[in-house]
Amino acid sequence: MISRIVGGCLFVFCLGIPAGVIGLHRFGVLPATAVNFQLDVTTDDRESVVIEEETRPDERPIPPDRARDLRKFPYPYRAMFAFASDIDGTTPREFAVYHRFLNTKEMTPAGPGLGLDVGDTFWMYNGSDDRSKVDFRGESGDAVMTFNRFLDPQTYKNAHMIKHYFDAGWIDGMHTFGNFSRSDKNDVVFSRELAVAAWENLRKFGIRPVYWINHGNEANKQNFGDYNPFKFSRYQAGDDPKSPYYHTDITIQNGVRFVWNSVGETQFGQDSPIFPIQLRDGQKIWGFHRFTHELVNGRINWAWAVENGNFDRYLTKERLDGLMANRQYCIFAQHFGGSTSEFPFYLPKDVEALRRLADYHYSGKILVARTSRLLNYSVAQQFVQYRIHRKNGKTHISILSINDPLFGKQEVTIDKVRGLTFYVDDPANANILINRKPLPKAEIQVNPPDETGRASIGIKWFAPDTKDYSQTAPAD
Repeated sequence: MISRIVGGCLFVFCLGIPAGVIGLHRFGVLPATAVNFQLDVTTDDRESVVIEEETRPDERPIPPDRARDLRKFPYPYRAMFAFASDIDGTTPREFAVYHRFLNTKEMTPAGPGLGLDVGDTFWMYNGSDDRSKVDFRGESGDAVMTFNRFLDPQTYKNAHMIKHYFDAGWIDGMHTFGNFSRSDKNDVVFSRELAVAAWENLRKFGIRPVYWINHGNEANKQNFGDYNPFKFSRYQAGDDPKSPYYHTDITIQNGVRFVWNSVGETQFGQDSPIFPIQLRDGQKIWGFHRFTHELVNGRINWAWAVENGNFDRYLTKERLDGLMANRQYCIFAQHFGGSTSEFPFYLPKDVEALRRLADYHYSGKILVARTSRLLNYSVAQQFVQYRIHRKNGKTHISILSINDPLFGKQEVTIDKVRGLTFYVDDPANANILINRKPLPKAEIQVNPPDETGRASIGIKWFAPDTKDYSQTAPAD
């Protein structure tokens, strides 16, 4: 025994006190209760030491295997769907009318609302010279809902209303800084100064959108993400540091992480909704897919015009079933406020198609979520870092971080990982930890076997919210 102690002391001297004490414990010189000190290591390293020391030889950490461990979508859903609507031609009245049908369960001209989680976009400015009618009352483009009045960053128009809807979740993205489409595409009225003022106003109001949707014709130099000198997109200048229209340095700095870069697509479902884009200023951002049209006899048939009555053509049982069968995402481009009708969903066949989508959601088949939530979830699901270990017959899943390959390692909060679902053999004897703290039982969802035959445990998705926020919207 004396020789073991002497040898152990030499071992401690060579490796340093913390490592040496662990070594003494492993060699049986010190009992397990004697290992009681603070290690000067990172959180991840400290956790791995704790797990290793406190588990029996047959209860070691389980090497992560994403294909084995992670369910693609929150249980019980087998696909995800979002409407990504451009705010073109939308007056405050129209915005309230169509979101009351989509988001609440109040009575509407088409019957009870759908109660779905549908977000929308907004404009800061209106610099367009188009004075076409945008509403059944005969209102022109001047009546469209914008944060500022025309091109004046010092004068608010619907700023408080937009803030109200952003806080409610009815607005979650931006359709560029505004409508700068002009009849003469060379008559550019956008400027970097307007972009700087826009972000100053948004910070002042606490509005921080995470996605951006390009807008309009070549006069919208603000657009970015698909610049090509040999294509239509050669006008895009928002990410060109040499351009007077450059802004992506401050736009990304202020939290925009996703961009629809003007590329229309005919594919309804996507295995992943996001893809990396290298910008001209050296930054990277996530691009996202939007289903915008289909080709009929070689001609484009746009799917995003609500007044054309397209929902019955695209939200068919066959398409929705295909989305589920292929385990895919769909972001469906729309212009919900583009109709000049008193109520945009005036065709019974369109209402029937929208109710079909709602039925798929409520029956646990397709999760309908606002665009920002779908995009953020896809990043979390693909890049979450976690550990699994067993102790005393219980499975512990520790969520460590989200290692976004474009924006770096993100600290985890519960809202960033809502919906993440892990396959485990016995979910009743499993728990999930964030920042080394077990989640409250009220936030955990224990699931029976799904279509794969495997049971799971997950973090609950966002609670439904069907409140009619139009009733309390400020009139500005």
